[in-house]
Amino acid sequence: MNKSLKLCTLSSTLVLLGSMTAGAPAAFAQQDSPELEEVVVTGSRGAPRTALESAAPVDVFSAQDFQDQGTADMNDLLRNLVPSFNVDVQDINDSNSLVRPATLRGLPADDTLVLINGKRRHRSAAIQFGRQGTHFPDIAQIPPIALQQVEVLRDGASAQYGSDAIAGVINFRLKENSSGGTFEAKHGRLTRTDDGMLNYYAGNYGLPLGDNGFASLSFDYTDQRKSDRAVQRGDAQALIDAGNNAVSVPAQKQGLPDTELMNFFVNAAVDLSPDQELYSFGGYSEKEVFLGFFFRNPENRGGVFTSGGNQLFADLTPNDGNDCPVIPTGVNPNTGETSSLAARDASLANPNCFSFNEFYPGGYTPEFGGANTDVSNVTGIRGELDDGTSYDVSIGNGFSEMTYFLNNTTNPSMGPDSPTNFEPGIYTTIENNLNIDLVKGFDVGLYSDLNVAYGVEWRREIFKVRSEDQDSWRIGPYADQGFGVGSDGFQGFGPDQVGSWDRKNWAFYVDLESDVTDRLLLGAALRYEDFYNTFGDTTNGKLSMRYRLTDTMNIRGTVSTGFRAPSPGQANISNISTGVVDSVPVNQGQIPPTNPISQRFGGSELGPEEATNYALGWTAEFGGLDLSVDYFRIEIDERILNSATFDLTPEIAQELEDSGVSGARSIVSFNYYTNDMSTVNEGVEVVGSWDMDWDNGGNTAFNASWAYQKQELTDFTPGLLTRANVADLEDGIPRNRINLRTTHSLMDWRFTLQANYYDEYFSVPSSSDPSRDYWVGDKTIFSGEIAYTYNDSYTFILGADNLFDTMPEKVRDVDFFPYSSNEYLTSGAFSPNGRFVYGRVQMNF
Repeated sequence: MNKSLKLCTLSSTLVLLGSMTAGAPAAFAQQDSPELEEVVVTGSRGAPRTALESAAPVDVFSAQDFQDQGTADMNDLLRNLVPSFNVDVQDINDSNSLVRPATLRGLPADDTLVLINGKRRHRSAAIQFGRQGTHFPDIAQIPPIALQQVEVLRDGASAQYGSDAIAGVINFRLKENSSGGTFEAKHGRLTRTDDGMLNYYAGNYGLPLGDNGFASLSFDYTDQRKSDRAVQRGDAQALIDAGNNAVSVPAQKQGLPDTELMNFFVNAAVDLSPDQELYSFGGYSEKEVFLGFFFRNPENRGGVFTSGGNQLFADLTPNDGNDCPVIPTGVNPNTGETSSLAARDASLANPNCFSFNEFYPGGYTPEFGGANTDVSNVTGIRGELDDGTSYDVSIGNGFSEMTYFLNNTTNPSMGPDSPTNFEPGIYTTIENNLNIDLVKGFDVGLYSDLNVAYGVEWRREIFKVRSEDQDSWRIGPYADQGFGVGSDGFQGFGPDQVGSWDRKNWAFYVDLESDVTDRLLLGAALRYEDFYNTFGDTTNGKLSMRYRLTDTMNIRGTVSTGFRAPSPGQANISNISTGVVDSVPVNQGQIPPTNPISQRFGGSELGPEEATNYALGWTAEFGGLDLSVDYFRIEIDERILNSATFDLTPEIAQELEDSGVSGARSIVSFNYYTNDMSTVNEGVEVVGSWDMDWDNGGNTAFNASWAYQKQELTDFTPGLLTRANVADLEDGIPRNRINLRTTHSLMDWRFTLQANYYDEYFSVPSSSDPSRDYWVGDKTIFSGEIAYTYNDSYTFILGADNLFDTMPEKVRDVDFFPYSSNEYLTSGAFSPNGRFVYGRVQMNF
């Protein structure tokens, strides 16, 4: 596939400027340069530079920046440090609660490329249902204690690294210690309701390999218990008031899920000769997450408890001439009894009739979750040839498997034989990478050598769907009597939904960079990539420059084209689960865009998103103050989004059943993913740091960042996006974000105070009722720590996240319905769980 004339013009310009630029293999460039502070290797294949001297904005964070925060979740750590990085709080939200999606510069998680030691990180098996259906790596599986440095490139880099690098690149550099170690233990809990207990343990230990090698071993273990911020649903309380005491209190939980996570990482290298090194790094992770689902009301849950205006009974002997009782829903005006209890009693009294009220007279709330296993490794050899060419040859493999489970629910069509626990299906992602990177410097009479980096990459992605629990999708004998099919809440994958899909591509790149004069740095990159078994080829380019105005002041800028290829999982996902439309829980179906039903409503095979990035920045050093200001503009065409929700007629439902979507008759609407949106993301980012030495009064480090960003939809097909979808994309993320952090060190003491400001954002509770639209107010969240170090080896820390127990806005009365259980909004960027206090102990040895 060829790109626009704009790209052709840029590619031609790259060729003309080829004699003026330079590069180096990303992985081989990872060796530290001791004379530089904040060494940056991300975003340039040339010689490492400081963050202020780079041609594009790069945030550089040391291990200490992560160590001095109370949270251990990598998403929250980055949110507290990176100005335009946001991550939502995920409560009851399907796979989004299993792997938290984040945004950089307002773009979805899979528009940011994740690297470890300069090598591409594989995707998680979990796919984010809804929105853009993002499919991205799970950075929570990287132990913070394993990190030496993190570099966040806030600039498009597809021409350098390939797909996904539209918003930027996050490169996690692992420790390389051959001796010594660190251990940390942490315990904390939420103070508002004394729940959400957290136990966290982490360690790192370095071992020597030979005379010039190392093996750095790291682990962490997280045991996060659930919290509950729910209020009793109005409909559930009405049942209790009517005498149905079998209803749980609360009927539906809201809060943090139960999470157990274990990560293990190793980073190792050994010299094979003075000019050659063998390296290997990788990880193993196991995660289990349990969270609640929506309450099934025994008075109105169609296909389980009710049919129309009556309680639903399964006639176990349909040919005996005896019908099951007819019990209207609601409270019997004569007896004062709820119909759910009456149906229970009638079912127990009649062996030929069955009602699920026998199992759940007070209704039920399914428990959804997933168990994830993740394995990765990159092994390679790097060195230098006799002619001065540096090389890096590596093979990378990633494996992620997510087994979904659903407890405390039913397959209604199986009647009294239905299990109550299910494993609806298993998603698996496998990625293989082969990289050959080469670099050589040439003396062409410029201020520095012309570094020419070039290489090839071959990559394969596989997405598999399988199901080992037939009861989760089985069409039971009572489906024809009005009972729903499949495990209620998250239906299993039927025989025609399982399968394996792969995508293969190869790429060639050239990356050039040089200091043309002592003041001017120029760079250019060109990348050709061919997805030869799917949608075809794409060519992308990038130009970059940095000009030194003075010894302490620079201007910089880039222009580039980029792309993001849809993952095989995103292109082939098929799922039925409970979603929310205009605040009402309904059964929804996500079907592939190539399904004939999708095609009837405009669907087609997914292609890549195409982007053009522009950036202009200024950096300066004023004494102890480092300051950078960067403007960006990202134009994306053919952006992938989830279609509008289409209502399902009985005829279409039957067609979906026939096409392999088991249980389609139980859903009321469906969506599919499509390339049908153009957006412009624009913003300004300001980052500053300042150190103040007070002599005997200690040292104070100040860090601050401000990010302004907005997203505008410039084109989409009417009907594919609702009014609420448009508002969420354009105004659903705070436009202004401010991070402030100060750390004061005095002898053996450290005091840290952090403030995170979140601007207002727009909320549309109902697409059909504009009168309910409103702006959710801004908030500032404070966190702090006090640390004491004894004998340079033991550090004792007390701290609090959300120090002043700031809560999101409460759900307004106009938005609170009988099926609502949230007291506070959960759509914001910070937790509705309140203050979290903790103690930590760190030991260095």
